Amino acid sequence: MNKIAHRRQAALRRITLFSLLLLTRLSFPQAPASAAPAILKNPPSTPVAKSAKTDNAAPKLTLEQERGLRLLKAAEAEAAGLQPDMRAFVLWRASMAYAKIEPRRADSIALAAFTATQGIEDPAPDDNCHQSGSAGDIKGTVQQHVLSALIDKDRLEEVEQLLPLAGEWVRNQITSRLVGHYLKTKEFAQAEASLNQVEDSKNYPYGAAADLILAMGPELSGDRMSVFHEALNNYQQHDDNVSFGSGDIGDFVERTWSSVPAAMALAAVDSLLDKAKSDESKLHYSMSTGSETLALNSQYQYRLFQLLPVLRELDKDKADELLRDNAETKAQLSRYPKGMQSLQGRGTVYSMSMMGTEPTPEQMTEERIMGQLQERKSTIVKQAAKDPAQAVTDALNLPVHAKFWSPRVATLMEIAEYTTNRKNTSAAKSALEEILKVEDQLTPTEVSMSRASSVPKMYLNLGDQDGARKAVKALLKSAEKSYASDTNADDPNKGFKGTWPSSDLWRKCVQASAQISPAMAEEIIAGIPDPDIAAAQKVAFASSLLGVGGEGVIVGECRKNSSSFSVSE
Repeated sequence: MNKIAHRRQAALRRITLFSLLLLTRLSFPQAPASAAPAILKNPPSTPVAKSAKTDNAAPKLTLEQERGLRLLKAAEAEAAGLQPDMRAFVLWRASMAYAKIEPRRADSIALAAFTATQGIEDPAPDDNCHQSGSAGDIKGTVQQHVLSALIDKDRLEEVEQLLPLAGEWVRNQITSRLVGHYLKTKEFAQAEASLNQVEDSKNYPYGAAADLILAMGPELSGDRMSVFHEALNNYQQHDDNVSFGSGDIGDFVERTWSSVPAAMALAAVDSLLDKAKSDESKLHYSMSTGSETLALNSQYQYRLFQLLPVLRELDKDKADELLRDNAETKAQLSRYPKGMQSLQGRGTVYSMSMMGTEPTPEQMTEERIMGQLQERKSTIVKQAAKDPAQAVTDALNLPVHAKFWSPRVATLMEIAEYTTNRKNTSAAKSALEEILKVEDQLTPTEVSMSRASSVPKMYLNLGDQDGARKAVKALLKSAEKSYASDTNADDPNKGFKGTWPSSDLWRKCVQASAQISPAMAEEIIAGIPDPDIAAAQKVAFASSLLGVGGEGVIVGECRKNSSSFSVSE
Protein backbone atom coordinates (compact mmCIF):
# COMPACT_ATOMS: atom_id res chain seq x y z
CA MET A 1 0.00 0.00 0.00
CA ASN A 2 1.49 3.40 -0.93
CA LYS A 3 1.99 6.33 1.45
CA ILE A 4 -1.06 8.21 0.23
CA ALA A 5 -3.32 5.19 0.86
CA HIS A 6 -1.90 4.84 4.39
CA ARG A 7 -2.56 8.52 5.11
CA ARG A 8 -6.10 8.27 3.75
CA GLN A 9 -6.90 5.28 5.99
CA ALA A 10 -5.45 6.96 9.06
CA ALA A 11 -7.32 10.18 8.42
CA LEU A 12 -10.53 8.26 7.75
CA ARG A 13 -10.24 6.55 11.13
CA ARG A 14 -9.82 9.94 12.80
CA ILE A 15 -12.80 11.40 10.99
CA THR A 16 -15.22 8.65 12.08
CA LEU A 17 -15.45 9.81 15.70
CA PHE A 18 -15.70 13.43 14.57
CA SER A 19 -18.62 12.57 12.28
CA LEU A 20 -20.54 10.99 15.17
CA LEU A 21 -19.92 14.02 17.38
CA LEU A 22 -20.92 16.30 14.56
CA LEU A 23 -24.25 14.59 13.96
CA THR A 24 -25.03 14.94 17.66
CA ARG A 25 -24.18 18.65 17.57
CA LEU A 26 -26.28 19.34 14.49
CA SER A 27 -29.24 17.51 16.02
CA PHE A 28 -29.17 19.95 18.96
CA PRO A 29 -28.18 23.32 17.46
CA GLN A 30 -28.94 25.20 20.67
CA ALA A 31 -25.97 23.56 22.39
CA PRO A 32 -22.75 25.57 22.55
CA ALA A 33 -19.88 24.73 20.20
CA SER A 34 -17.82 21.89 21.63
CA ALA A 35 -14.09 21.56 21.84
CA ALA A 36 -11.99 20.74 18.82
CA PRO A 37 -13.21 17.84 16.64
CA ALA A 38 -11.44 14.52 17.05
CA ILE A 39 -10.13 14.73 13.48
CA LEU A 40 -7.63 17.38 14.54
CA LYS A 41 -4.66 17.00 16.84
CA ASN A 42 -4.77 20.59 18.09
CA PRO A 43 -7.82 22.77 18.82
CA PRO A 44 -8.45 25.94 16.80
CA SER A 45 -6.70 28.91 18.34
CA THR A 46 -9.46 31.42 17.57
CA PRO A 47 -11.31 32.58 20.71
CA VAL A 48 -14.99 31.81 21.08
CA ALA A 49 -17.34 34.73 20.44
CA LYS A 50 -19.97 34.85 23.19
CA SER A 51 -22.97 36.23 21.32
CA ALA A 52 -23.49 39.83 22.43
CA LYS A 53 -20.57 39.93 24.87
CA THR A 54 -17.03 38.59 24.96
CA ASP A 55 -14.08 38.85 27.28
CA ASN A 56 -12.64 41.38 24.84
CA ALA A 57 -15.75 43.58 25.07
CA ALA A 58 -16.85 42.99 21.48
CA PRO A 59 -19.61 45.32 20.27
CA LYS A 60 -23.11 44.28 21.23
CA LEU A 61 -24.95 42.52 18.44
CA THR A 62 -27.71 44.41 16.71
CA LEU A 63 -31.20 42.96 16.49
CA GLU A 64 -30.52 42.12 12.83
CA GLN A 65 -27.33 40.27 13.72
CA GLU A 66 -29.08 38.30 16.47
CA ARG A 67 -31.77 37.39 13.95
CA GLY A 68 -29.05 36.33 11.52
CA LEU A 69 -27.46 34.02 14.10
CA ARG A 70 -30.84 32.40 14.82
CA LEU A 71 -31.31 31.80 11.10
CA LEU A 72 -27.87 30.22 10.82
CA LYS A 73 -28.50 27.84 13.69
CA ALA A 74 -31.81 26.86 12.10
CA ALA A 75 -30.02 26.31 8.77
CA GLU A 76 -27.47 24.04 10.50
CA ALA A 77 -30.29 21.87 11.86
CA GLU A 78 -32.01 21.79 8.49
CA ALA A 79 -28.74 20.83 6.76
CA ALA A 80 -28.70 17.51 8.62
CA GLY A 81 -31.68 16.39 6.54
CA LEU A 82 -30.23 17.39 3.18
CA GLN A 83 -28.35 15.21 0.72
CA PRO A 84 -24.56 15.24 1.24
CA ASP A 85 -23.84 17.64 -1.61
CA MET A 86 -26.37 20.27 -0.52
CA ARG A 87 -25.50 19.68 3.15
CA ALA A 88 -21.82 20.37 2.45
CA PHE A 89 -22.72 23.47 0.45
CA VAL A 90 -25.09 24.92 3.08
CA LEU A 91 -22.66 24.26 5.94
CA TRP A 92 -19.75 25.76 4.02
CA ARG A 93 -21.69 28.96 3.30
CA ALA A 94 -22.87 29.05 6.91
CA SER A 95 -19.29 28.82 8.15
CA MET A 96 -18.41 31.99 6.24
CA ALA A 97 -21.43 33.76 7.71
CA TYR A 98 -20.27 32.88 11.24
CA ALA A 99 -16.69 34.02 10.63
CA LYS A 100 -16.87 37.53 12.10
CA ILE A 101 -19.39 36.94 14.88
CA GLU A 102 -18.43 33.47 16.15
CA PRO A 103 -15.09 32.53 14.55
CA ARG A 104 -14.58 29.32 16.50
CA ARG A 105 -18.02 28.05 15.52
CA ALA A 106 -17.19 29.05 11.95
CA ASP A 107 -14.15 26.75 12.09
CA SER A 108 -16.25 23.90 13.48
CA ILE A 109 -18.94 24.27 10.80
CA ALA A 110 -16.31 24.48 8.05
CA LEU A 111 -14.88 21.15 9.20
CA ALA A 112 -18.43 19.79 9.29
CA ALA A 113 -18.82 20.84 5.66
CA PHE A 114 -15.58 19.02 4.80
CA THR A 115 -16.89 15.93 6.60
CA ALA A 116 -20.15 16.09 4.63
CA THR A 117 -18.18 15.93 1.37
CA GLN A 118 -17.09 12.40 2.28
CA GLY A 119 -20.66 11.27 1.60
CA ILE A 120 -20.71 12.67 -1.94
CA GLU A 121 -20.21 9.92 -4.49
CA ASP A 122 -17.48 10.37 -7.07
CA PRO A 123 -18.87 10.97 -10.57
CA ALA A 124 -19.07 8.18 -13.10
CA PRO A 125 -16.44 8.31 -15.88
CA ASP A 126 -19.05 9.48 -18.40
CA ASP A 127 -20.56 12.11 -16.07
CA ASN A 128 -19.16 15.32 -17.52
CA CYS A 129 -21.32 17.50 -15.27
CA HIS A 130 -19.59 16.69 -11.98
CA GLN A 131 -16.01 15.87 -12.92
CA SER A 132 -13.26 17.02 -10.58
CA GLY A 133 -12.44 20.67 -11.05
CA SER A 134 -15.63 21.41 -13.00
CA ALA A 135 -18.34 23.89 -12.01
CA GLY A 136 -20.48 20.94 -10.86
CA ASP A 137 -17.82 19.55 -8.53
CA ILE A 138 -19.24 20.81 -5.23
CA LYS A 139 -17.26 18.16 -3.38
CA GLY A 140 -13.98 19.57 -4.61
CA THR A 141 -15.13 23.17 -4.26
CA VAL A 142 -15.94 22.82 -0.56
CA GLN A 143 -12.80 20.82 0.18
CA GLN A 144 -10.59 23.33 -1.59
CA HIS A 145 -12.10 26.35 0.17
CA VAL A 146 -11.95 24.76 3.62
CA LEU A 147 -8.32 23.71 3.21
CA SER A 148 -7.34 27.06 1.67
CA ALA A 149 -8.84 28.87 4.66
CA LEU A 150 -6.73 26.74 6.99
CA ILE A 151 -3.61 27.66 5.00
CA ASP A 152 -4.52 31.33 5.29
CA LYS A 153 -4.64 30.84 9.07
CA ASP A 154 -1.24 29.11 9.03
CA ARG A 155 -2.78 25.88 10.32
CA LEU A 156 -0.68 23.67 8.09
CA GLU A 157 -0.70 20.63 10.35
CA GLU A 158 -4.48 20.40 10.03
CA VAL A 159 -4.18 20.72 6.26
CA GLU A 160 -1.74 17.81 6.20
CA GLN A 161 -4.21 15.71 8.22
CA LEU A 162 -7.18 16.45 5.97
CA LEU A 163 -5.43 16.49 2.59
CA PRO A 164 -5.40 12.68 2.10
CA LEU A 165 -9.23 12.72 2.34
CA ALA A 166 -9.55 15.24 -0.47
CA GLY A 167 -9.93 14.36 -4.13
CA GLU A 168 -6.90 14.30 -6.40
CA TRP A 169 -7.75 17.59 -8.10
CA VAL A 170 -8.06 19.28 -4.69
CA ARG A 171 -4.78 17.78 -3.48
CA ASN A 172 -3.03 19.28 -6.48
CA GLN A 173 -4.68 22.68 -5.99
CA ILE A 174 -3.90 22.77 -2.28
CA THR A 175 -0.35 21.64 -2.94
CA SER A 176 0.04 24.74 -5.10
CA ARG A 177 -1.19 26.84 -2.18
CA LEU A 178 1.20 25.11 0.21
CA VAL A 179 4.13 25.69 -2.13
CA GLY A 180 3.21 29.36 -2.40
CA HIS A 181 2.99 29.59 1.40
CA TYR A 182 6.41 28.01 1.84
CA LEU A 183 7.98 30.22 -0.82
CA LYS A 184 6.96 33.33 1.11
CA THR A 185 8.98 32.06 4.07
CA LYS A 186 11.76 30.69 1.82
CA GLU A 187 11.19 27.16 3.12
CA PHE A 188 12.26 25.55 -0.14
CA ALA A 189 12.71 22.06 1.29
CA GLN A 190 9.11 22.01 2.57
CA ALA A 191 7.84 23.31 -0.76
CA GLU A 192 9.69 20.58 -2.63
CA ALA A 193 8.41 17.95 -0.18
CA SER A 194 4.83 19.09 -0.84
CA LEU A 195 5.33 18.69 -4.58
CA ASN A 196 6.78 15.23 -4.03
CA GLN A 197 3.46 14.16 -2.49
CA VAL A 198 1.69 14.67 -5.85
CA GLU A 199 4.51 13.65 -8.19
CA ASP A 200 2.40 10.81 -9.64
CA SER A 201 -0.90 12.70 -9.82
CA LYS A 202 -2.73 13.74 -12.94
CA ASN A 203 -3.06 17.50 -13.34
CA TYR A 204 0.28 18.01 -11.64
CA PRO A 205 0.69 21.66 -10.44
CA TYR A 206 3.21 22.77 -13.05
CA GLY A 207 2.65 26.42 -12.15
CA ALA A 208 3.70 25.84 -8.54
CA ALA A 209 6.70 23.82 -9.68
CA ALA A 210 7.77 26.70 -11.94
CA ASP A 211 7.37 29.17 -9.08
CA LEU A 212 9.61 27.01 -6.89
CA ILE A 213 12.33 26.66 -9.51
CA LEU A 214 12.37 30.41 -10.18
CA ALA A 215 12.55 31.17 -6.44
CA MET A 216 15.56 28.91 -5.87
CA GLY A 217 18.94 30.57 -6.13
CA PRO A 218 21.99 29.26 -8.05
CA GLU A 219 23.19 27.50 -4.90
CA LEU A 220 20.16 25.19 -5.24
CA SER A 221 20.80 24.23 -8.86
CA GLY A 222 20.59 20.53 -7.98
CA ASP A 223 17.16 21.01 -6.42
CA ARG A 224 16.00 23.02 -9.44
CA MET A 225 16.98 20.18 -11.74
CA SER A 226 15.22 17.70 -9.45
CA VAL A 227 11.94 19.63 -9.58
CA PHE A 228 12.26 20.13 -13.34
CA HIS A 229 12.86 16.39 -13.81
CA GLU A 230 9.87 15.54 -11.58
CA ALA A 231 7.56 17.80 -13.62
CA LEU A 232 8.76 16.41 -16.94
CA ASN A 233 8.50 12.83 -15.65
CA ASN A 234 4.92 13.48 -14.55
CA TYR A 235 4.10 14.81 -18.01
CA GLN A 236 5.56 11.72 -19.67
CA GLN A 237 3.71 9.47 -17.21
CA HIS A 238 0.36 11.16 -17.94
CA ASP A 239 0.88 12.35 -21.49
CA ASP A 240 -2.69 11.28 -22.30
CA ASN A 241 -3.94 13.98 -19.91
CA VAL A 242 -2.80 17.02 -21.87
CA SER A 243 -3.97 20.52 -20.94
CA PHE A 244 -3.28 23.84 -22.59
CA GLY A 245 -2.99 27.35 -21.31
CA SER A 246 -1.50 29.14 -18.34
CA GLY A 247 0.05 26.67 -15.91
CA ASP A 248 0.38 23.77 -18.37
CA ILE A 249 3.57 21.85 -19.12
CA GLY A 250 4.40 24.14 -22.05
CA ASP A 251 4.04 27.21 -19.88
CA PHE A 252 6.26 25.48 -17.30
CA VAL A 253 9.04 24.96 -19.85
CA GLU A 254 8.65 28.53 -21.16
CA ARG A 255 9.20 29.91 -17.67
CA THR A 256 11.95 27.63 -16.36
CA TRP A 257 14.13 26.53 -19.27
CA SER A 258 16.90 29.02 -18.46
CA SER A 259 17.11 27.77 -14.84
CA VAL A 260 18.35 24.28 -15.78
CA PRO A 261 21.17 23.00 -18.02
CA ALA A 262 20.52 23.58 -21.73
CA ALA A 263 20.57 19.88 -22.53
CA MET A 264 17.84 19.24 -19.95
CA ALA A 265 15.67 22.07 -21.29
CA LEU A 266 16.20 20.93 -24.89
CA ALA A 267 15.13 17.40 -24.00
CA ALA A 268 11.94 18.81 -22.50
CA VAL A 269 11.16 20.84 -25.63
CA ASP A 270 11.80 17.80 -27.82
CA SER A 271 9.51 15.67 -25.65
CA LEU A 272 6.64 18.13 -25.88
CA LEU A 273 6.98 18.61 -29.63
CA ASP A 274 7.24 14.86 -30.30
CA LYS A 275 4.12 14.19 -28.24
CA ALA A 276 2.18 16.96 -29.96
CA LYS A 277 3.25 15.78 -33.42
CA SER A 278 1.90 12.28 -32.78
CA ASP A 279 -1.45 13.55 -31.52
CA GLU A 280 -4.44 13.04 -33.80
CA SER A 281 -7.11 15.03 -31.95
CA LYS A 282 -6.63 18.09 -34.22
CA LEU A 283 -7.03 20.63 -31.49
CA HIS A 284 -8.08 24.04 -32.77
CA TYR A 285 -7.00 26.99 -30.70
CA SER A 286 -7.72 30.57 -31.72
CA MET A 287 -6.91 33.93 -30.19
CA SER A 288 -8.63 37.15 -31.27
CA THR A 289 -7.33 40.64 -30.57
CA GLY A 290 -10.12 42.78 -32.00
CA SER A 291 -9.27 43.11 -35.68
CA GLU A 292 -6.87 40.13 -35.80
CA THR A 293 -7.38 36.42 -35.27
CA LEU A 294 -4.61 33.86 -34.79
CA ALA A 295 -5.58 30.26 -35.56
CA LEU A 296 -3.58 27.20 -34.46
CA ASN A 297 -5.09 24.13 -36.02
CA SER A 298 -3.40 21.30 -34.14
CA GLN A 299 -1.62 20.53 -30.90
CA TYR A 300 1.64 20.54 -32.82
CA GLN A 301 1.04 24.06 -34.17
CA TYR A 302 0.17 25.20 -30.68
CA ARG A 303 3.38 23.79 -29.18
CA LEU A 304 5.51 25.12 -32.04
CA PHE A 305 4.12 28.61 -31.57
CA GLN A 306 4.64 28.32 -27.80
CA LEU A 307 8.10 26.74 -27.71
CA LEU A 308 10.00 27.87 -30.82
CA PRO A 309 11.07 31.13 -29.12
CA VAL A 310 12.66 28.91 -26.43
CA LEU A 311 14.15 26.54 -29.00
CA ARG A 312 15.80 29.50 -30.79
CA GLU A 313 17.78 30.16 -27.61
CA LEU A 314 18.71 26.52 -27.11
CA ASP A 315 19.35 25.31 -30.68
CA LYS A 316 18.92 27.97 -33.35
CA ASP A 317 19.73 25.60 -36.24
CA LYS A 318 17.01 23.18 -35.19
CA ALA A 319 14.53 26.01 -34.69
CA ASP A 320 15.25 27.32 -38.19
CA GLU A 321 14.82 23.82 -39.62
CA LEU A 322 11.41 23.43 -37.98
CA LEU A 323 10.33 26.83 -39.25
CA ARG A 324 11.34 25.91 -42.81
CA ASP A 325 9.04 22.89 -42.58
CA ASN A 326 6.18 24.90 -41.05
CA ALA A 327 5.61 28.02 -43.10
CA GLU A 328 2.34 28.84 -41.34
CA THR A 329 3.95 28.90 -37.89
CA LYS A 330 6.86 30.91 -39.30
CA ALA A 331 4.42 33.56 -40.54
CA GLN A 332 2.63 33.63 -37.20
CA LEU A 333 5.89 34.06 -35.27
CA SER A 334 6.93 36.88 -37.56
CA ARG A 335 3.82 38.72 -36.29
CA TYR A 336 4.24 37.53 -32.68
CA PRO A 337 8.00 36.85 -32.25
CA LYS A 338 7.73 35.96 -28.56
CA GLY A 339 4.94 33.43 -29.11
CA MET A 340 2.37 33.34 -26.34
CA GLN A 341 4.11 36.15 -24.48
CA SER A 342 3.42 38.48 -27.40
CA LEU A 343 -0.32 38.09 -26.83
CA GLN A 344 -0.38 38.84 -23.13
CA GLY A 345 -2.07 42.07 -22.04
CA ARG A 346 -3.75 42.80 -25.37
CA GLY A 347 -7.37 42.13 -24.43
CA THR A 348 -7.14 38.77 -26.17
CA VAL A 349 -10.27 36.60 -26.49
CA TYR A 350 -9.36 32.89 -26.38
CA SER A 351 -11.28 30.01 -27.89
CA MET A 352 -10.54 26.28 -27.96
CA SER A 353 -12.22 23.45 -29.81
CA MET A 354 -11.56 19.72 -29.53
CA MET A 355 -14.12 18.75 -32.17
CA GLY A 356 -11.52 17.60 -34.66
CA THR A 357 -12.59 20.11 -37.31
CA GLU A 358 -11.33 23.56 -38.13
CA PRO A 359 -13.71 26.47 -37.50
CA THR A 360 -15.87 27.63 -40.36
CA PRO A 361 -15.41 31.10 -41.85
CA GLU A 362 -18.65 32.07 -40.06
CA GLN A 363 -17.20 30.98 -36.71
CA MET A 364 -14.00 32.90 -37.35
CA THR A 365 -16.07 35.97 -38.21
CA GLU A 366 -18.08 35.56 -35.02
CA GLU A 367 -14.92 35.40 -32.92
CA ARG A 368 -13.62 38.54 -34.61
CA ILE A 369 -16.92 40.33 -33.94
CA MET A 370 -16.74 39.33 -30.27
CA GLY A 371 -13.29 40.89 -30.03
CA GLN A 372 -14.50 44.07 -31.75
CA LEU A 373 -17.45 44.35 -29.36
CA GLN A 374 -15.11 43.99 -26.39
CA GLU A 375 -12.94 46.79 -27.77
CA ARG A 376 -15.99 48.99 -28.39
CA LYS A 377 -17.18 48.39 -24.83
CA SER A 378 -13.79 49.41 -23.42
CA THR A 379 -13.78 52.60 -25.52
CA ILE A 380 -17.26 53.62 -24.35
CA VAL A 381 -16.46 52.96 -20.69
CA LYS A 382 -13.32 55.11 -20.96
CA GLN A 383 -15.48 57.87 -22.46
CA ALA A 384 -17.55 57.90 -19.27
CA ALA A 385 -14.66 59.71 -17.55
CA LYS A 386 -15.22 62.80 -19.70
CA ASP A 387 -18.86 62.60 -20.80
CA PRO A 388 -20.90 59.95 -18.94
CA ALA A 389 -24.19 61.00 -20.60
CA GLN A 390 -22.69 60.45 -24.05
CA ALA A 391 -21.23 57.13 -22.90
CA VAL A 392 -24.73 55.94 -21.93
CA THR A 393 -26.06 57.08 -25.31
CA ASP A 394 -23.30 55.25 -27.16
CA ALA A 395 -23.91 52.11 -25.11
CA LEU A 396 -27.52 52.08 -26.34
CA ASN A 397 -26.17 51.62 -29.88
CA LEU A 398 -24.61 48.29 -28.90
CA PRO A 399 -26.63 45.10 -29.50
CA VAL A 400 -28.68 43.67 -26.66
CA HIS A 401 -27.73 40.10 -27.64
CA ALA A 402 -24.38 38.69 -28.81
CA LYS A 403 -23.93 34.96 -28.34
CA PHE A 404 -23.75 34.36 -24.55
CA TRP A 405 -23.70 37.94 -23.29
CA SER A 406 -25.31 41.34 -23.75
CA PRO A 407 -22.78 43.98 -24.90
CA ARG A 408 -25.24 46.76 -24.13
CA VAL A 409 -25.99 45.64 -20.59
CA ALA A 410 -22.36 44.78 -19.80
CA THR A 411 -21.26 48.24 -20.97
CA LEU A 412 -24.00 50.02 -19.03
CA MET A 413 -23.01 48.07 -15.90
CA GLU A 414 -19.40 49.23 -16.17
CA ILE A 415 -20.53 52.81 -16.74
CA ALA A 416 -22.76 52.58 -13.66
CA GLU A 417 -19.89 51.21 -11.57
CA TYR A 418 -17.46 53.85 -12.80
CA THR A 419 -19.81 56.79 -12.23
CA THR A 420 -20.85 55.43 -8.83
CA ASN A 421 -17.21 55.41 -7.77
CA ARG A 422 -16.94 59.01 -9.00
CA LYS A 423 -20.03 60.01 -6.97
CA ASN A 424 -21.95 60.83 -10.17
CA THR A 425 -25.27 59.48 -8.93
CA SER A 426 -27.42 60.78 -11.80
CA ALA A 427 -25.23 59.19 -14.48
CA ALA A 428 -25.13 55.87 -12.60
CA LYS A 429 -28.93 55.81 -12.22
CA SER A 430 -29.34 56.66 -15.89
CA ALA A 431 -27.26 53.61 -16.87
CA LEU A 432 -29.12 51.34 -14.44
CA GLU A 433 -32.53 52.49 -15.69
CA GLU A 434 -31.53 51.56 -19.23
CA ILE A 435 -30.60 48.08 -18.04
CA LEU A 436 -34.02 47.59 -16.43
CA LYS A 437 -35.68 48.47 -19.73
CA VAL A 438 -34.18 45.44 -21.48
CA GLU A 439 -33.61 43.01 -18.60
CA ASP A 440 -36.76 41.03 -19.35
CA GLN A 441 -35.40 40.39 -22.87
CA LEU A 442 -32.25 38.68 -21.61
CA THR A 443 -31.77 34.94 -21.38
CA PRO A 444 -30.64 33.54 -18.01
CA THR A 445 -27.12 33.13 -19.39
CA GLU A 446 -27.03 36.73 -20.63
CA VAL A 447 -28.20 37.97 -17.24
CA SER A 448 -25.32 36.12 -15.59
CA MET A 449 -22.59 36.85 -18.13
CA SER A 450 -23.49 40.55 -18.40
CA ARG A 451 -23.82 40.95 -14.59
CA ALA A 452 -27.35 42.34 -14.77
CA SER A 453 -27.99 40.47 -11.52
CA SER A 454 -25.92 43.12 -9.70
CA VAL A 455 -28.34 45.95 -10.49
CA PRO A 456 -30.19 45.76 -7.13
CA LYS A 457 -26.88 45.96 -5.28
CA MET A 458 -25.85 48.93 -7.42
CA TYR A 459 -29.03 50.81 -6.49
CA LEU A 460 -28.39 50.09 -2.82
CA ASN A 461 -24.85 51.45 -3.17
CA LEU A 462 -26.45 54.65 -4.48
CA GLY A 463 -28.79 54.79 -1.49
CA ASP A 464 -31.86 54.33 -3.69
CA GLN A 465 -34.07 51.73 -1.99
CA ASP A 466 -37.03 52.35 -4.31
CA GLY A 467 -34.80 51.66 -7.31
CA ALA A 468 -33.42 48.57 -5.58
CA ARG A 469 -36.92 47.28 -4.84
CA LYS A 470 -37.88 47.71 -8.50
CA ALA A 471 -34.67 45.98 -9.59
CA VAL A 472 -35.30 43.04 -7.22
CA LYS A 473 -38.75 42.52 -8.70
CA ALA A 474 -37.25 42.47 -12.20
CA LEU A 475 -34.56 40.05 -11.06
CA LEU A 476 -37.17 37.74 -9.50
CA LYS A 477 -38.75 37.33 -12.91
CA SER A 478 -35.33 36.41 -14.30
CA ALA A 479 -34.88 33.87 -11.49
CA GLU A 480 -38.23 32.24 -12.25
CA LYS A 481 -37.42 32.12 -15.96
CA SER A 482 -34.00 30.67 -15.14
CA TYR A 483 -35.49 27.98 -12.87
CA ALA A 484 -37.86 26.94 -15.66
CA SER A 485 -34.81 26.54 -17.87
CA ASP A 486 -32.81 24.68 -15.19
CA THR A 487 -35.65 22.18 -14.71
CA ASN A 488 -36.61 21.85 -18.38
CA ALA A 489 -37.44 18.17 -18.80
CA ASP A 490 -36.13 18.07 -22.38
CA ASP A 491 -32.70 19.45 -21.47
CA PRO A 492 -32.32 19.97 -17.70
CA ASN A 493 -29.36 21.56 -16.02
CA LYS A 494 -27.49 18.55 -14.60
CA GLY A 495 -25.00 20.65 -12.67
CA PHE A 496 -25.04 20.95 -8.90
CA LYS A 497 -28.33 22.56 -7.88
CA GLY A 498 -26.76 24.98 -5.42
CA THR A 499 -24.87 26.63 -8.28
CA TRP A 500 -27.66 26.75 -10.84
CA PRO A 501 -28.17 30.18 -12.41
CA SER A 502 -31.65 30.31 -10.85
CA SER A 503 -30.21 29.61 -7.40
CA ASP A 504 -27.70 32.42 -7.82
CA LEU A 505 -30.36 34.89 -8.99
CA TRP A 506 -32.57 34.07 -5.99
CA ARG A 507 -29.53 34.52 -3.75
CA LYS A 508 -28.98 38.02 -5.07
CA CYS A 509 -32.66 38.84 -4.70
CA VAL A 510 -32.59 37.70 -1.07
CA GLN A 511 -29.37 39.53 -0.24
CA ALA A 512 -30.62 42.80 -1.72
CA SER A 513 -34.10 42.56 -0.21
CA ALA A 514 -32.60 41.85 3.23
CA GLN A 515 -31.22 45.40 3.12
CA ILE A 516 -34.58 46.80 2.02
CA SER A 517 -36.99 44.82 4.19
CA PRO A 518 -36.38 41.48 5.99
CA ALA A 519 -40.04 40.67 5.43
CA MET A 520 -39.43 40.98 1.69
CA ALA A 521 -36.53 38.50 1.92
CA GLU A 522 -38.66 36.02 3.86
CA GLU A 523 -41.42 36.33 1.27
CA ILE A 524 -38.96 35.60 -1.53
CA ILE A 525 -37.58 32.51 0.23
CA ALA A 526 -41.10 31.24 0.94
CA GLY A 527 -41.90 31.56 -2.76
CA ILE A 528 -38.95 29.48 -3.98
CA PRO A 529 -40.45 26.23 -5.29
CA ASP A 530 -37.36 24.10 -4.60
CA PRO A 531 -36.72 23.22 -0.89
CA ASP A 532 -32.99 22.66 -1.41
CA ILE A 533 -32.48 26.02 -3.07
CA ALA A 534 -34.64 27.67 -0.40
CA ALA A 535 -32.44 26.17 2.33
CA ALA A 536 -29.33 27.69 0.75
CA GLN A 537 -31.03 31.09 0.52
CA LYS A 538 -31.74 31.09 4.25
CA VAL A 539 -27.98 31.17 4.75
CA ALA A 540 -27.70 33.98 2.20
CA PHE A 541 -30.38 35.89 4.14
CA ALA A 542 -28.55 35.35 7.44
CA SER A 543 -25.26 36.44 5.88
CA SER A 544 -26.80 39.72 4.76
CA LEU A 545 -28.23 40.39 8.23
CA LEU A 546 -24.78 39.73 9.69
CA GLY A 547 -23.14 42.01 7.15
CA VAL A 548 -21.09 39.18 5.66
CA GLY A 549 -20.56 39.09 1.92
CA GLY A 550 -18.99 35.65 1.72
CA GLU A 551 -16.93 34.30 -1.15
CA GLY A 552 -17.98 34.25 -4.77
CA VAL A 553 -20.18 31.41 -5.99
CA ILE A 554 -19.54 29.40 -9.14
CA VAL A 555 -22.60 29.46 -11.36
CA GLY A 556 -22.77 26.49 -13.70
CA GLU A 557 -24.86 24.94 -16.43
CA CYS A 558 -24.42 21.46 -17.85
CA ARG A 559 -26.69 20.56 -20.76
CA LYS A 560 -26.85 17.95 -23.49
CA ASN A 561 -24.64 19.81 -25.93
CA SER A 562 -22.97 22.51 -23.89
CA SER A 563 -21.69 23.55 -20.50
CA SER A 564 -20.59 26.87 -19.06
CA PHE A 565 -19.69 28.48 -15.77
CA SER A 566 -18.94 31.87 -14.30
CA VAL A 567 -18.13 33.28 -10.87
CA SER A 568 -20.78 35.40 -9.20
CA GLU A 569 -20.06 37.73 -6.29
